Amino acid sequence: MQVFLIHSDTQPSPRWTEAFPDARIIRDSHPSDVPAGTEMCWIGADLPDWPARVRERARTHRVVVHSRRPHDDEGIAAFDAGAHGYCHSLANAAQLRAVASTVAGGGLWVGPGLMARMIRTVRRAQPDPERPPAGFERLTAREREVALAVTTGASNKEIARQLGMTERTVKMHLGSVFRKLQVHDRVQLVLHLTGAERLSPA
Repeated sequence: MQVFLIHSDTQPSPRWTEAFPDARIIRDSHPSDVPAGTEMCWIGADLPDWPARVRERARTHRVVVHSRRPHDDEGIAAFDAGAHGYCHSLANAAQLRAVASTVAGGGLWVGPGLMARMIRTVRRAQPDPERPPAGFERLTAREREVALAVTTGASNKEIARQLGMTERTVKMHLGSVFRKLQVHDRVQLVLHLTGAERLSPA
């Protein structure tokens, strides 16, 4: 079990204790360094300086921002600051563990609405047919269709309808695409396909 650090100025609900029984909790009113061995930091968006905390911790840890009133603009701010996940503070224990597992595995935890918005933003840079992304030649024709459909922000159900296949087949192709292109999720796939991953952030 990884050691989790939860930044919060309130007593976490029992669901947090259930999800992460070995979590170390640091109160905002009692600042302290992150304990040695901590691999993931959970930072509450209720803290007044949470974006600065995210930027600082994201240099050395995987960071998840949790919010009692989540909304897309706050989520985008969290990822812009370097977060690897954004979720509701009142998520149940199973959901919290799912977030942790995804982030620990190198993925991003993004809600479906925010995911679609991020993809629509990223896809302003369209894949260049003259310069296909690395590994694109390893994809089958059908995998390429599925991968490119993802850049439109379409869900698996929508892709299935567009390409005349089942959702299960879409998931199968998408899993193969992730493995071949060495990406963990849809956002990373869009970044890879559009070349946005090579853009130098400020």
